[in-house]
Amino acid sequence: MSKPAQPAKSPLRWWDLGVGAVCIVMLIPGGVGVVSRRGDAANMQPFAALFPELGILAGFLVLYVVTIRPALRREHAGLPPAGRDWVALALLAIGLGAAVAMSPGFATLQAILYPMIWTITGGSGRPRAVPIGWSAALAAATGVGAYFAYARLGFSDAAWSAAMIAACSFAFAVFLGLWLTRVYSQSEQHRSLAERLRESQAEVAALSEASGAAAERERLSRELHDTLTQTLTGLVMLSEQAERALLAGDSERALERTVRVGATARVAVGEARALVATTQPLGEGELTPALERVAARLHADTGLEVECRFGPVHLDREQEVVLLRAAQEGLANARRHANATRVVLVLEERESGNASLPPRVVLRVEDNGVGPAAGPGRASASASASGTPGTPGTPGAREAGAGGFGLTGLADRARALGGEINFGPREGGGACLEVSLTGRQSPAVPADQRVRPRRAASARLVTPGSEGV
Repeated sequence: MSKPAQPAKSPLRWWDLGVGAVCIVMLIPGGVGVVSRRGDAANMQPFAALFPELGILAGFLVLYVVTIRPALRREHAGLPPAGRDWVALALLAIGLGAAVAMSPGFATLQAILYPMIWTITGGSGRPRAVPIGWSAALAAATGVGAYFAYARLGFSDAAWSAAMIAACSFAFAVFLGLWLTRVYSQSEQHRSLAERLRESQAEVAALSEASGAAAERERLSRELHDTLTQTLTGLVMLSEQAERALLAGDSERALERTVRVGATARVAVGEARALVATTQPLGEGELTPALERVAARLHADTGLEVECRFGPVHLDREQEVVLLRAAQEGLANARRHANATRVVLVLEERESGNASLPPRVVLRVEDNGVGPAAGPGRASASASASGTPGTPGTPGAREAGAGGFGLTGLADRARALGGEINFGPREGGGACLEVSLTGRQSPAVPADQRVRPRRAASARLVTPGSEGV
């Protein structure tokens, strides 16, 4: 999360500079200052005659430091004006009127007093009538003081001049106050938006980090299920077979199973190292040899007859990994839940029927086991393949046996690549798991080469067109 903005060390620095600048301007002889000069230095007011004006200016500074400055600090902190703040504003208006009556040059103080009034009384959420009313009071006090000053100086139109000064001052104060208030309000909105944006960015970063961690955990869960979990399950089955062989006195079979336990354990170690190193599960080889190794391992571990029918396909590396995982899942389910004696593993490329569209690459795992009891379950880019836990032979039982990362994990992988999964009973008995992905455009392949039968280990070779499972 972003750190909160640090408060300014001197929030009233600009007010102090403004008050100081106005006081300096008023001390400059001539012009708008309280020190008058009419012609030359000989006509300069004596220093002693300036004591009243200087005293009023000093009183203004004291009033600013003692009352106005704390009021401005409270406003900067977002606090409403206190009772003494209203008293301070009243003293400012009355004092300004008396000062202008003594010397019209004190009207210059309006340049700093009006912004103070609007800042203290025109905060966010307060009605505009409050600062406008206080501006009218200050303008009226200035006008009254100007009238007495002009009358004392012998102006014939003192009332008219004082009224014009008061009216112009009030109009300028309201215009400037409303404009500054609008600018301040917009700046506060922008500041608030910027703060919310920073908070949103920090939240997005935290969510992205959490999402990345969750995605990595999910990836590792799938990889563990598709590799180590299945290999360790094979180890359990092999050890149970070795134990039964020992109990039956079949030392030869027990030795053969023990050898297989060692080989499978070494495979598990290799898979664990691959996960730690985040290497490609296919290694440097292609998909077809990897599928043959998986099928050969299943045949060696269980004695299941595994037939491989592989045709030439054109896939990206990531797609090959998904099909490898699908084959591992299908073969593992056939071994654990289907009570099958024979499995057919098919990899083929199907034309889409449109020359502008790439072909579909299909991997199919069929077994002659008990098969799902319910109708086909379909998992595509928009649906999950997970079933409901049930009796052995149902999709739910296979998914439950997979620990929750089987067909659901395949569905998620296929969704990411725009593919789909079909799982259901096979015609003639057993089950069929089919994964379909969009392949890459490739040169035309003769029809007699699109499905090339192979066999894994001692699996029986079945040529295309011969009897199926």
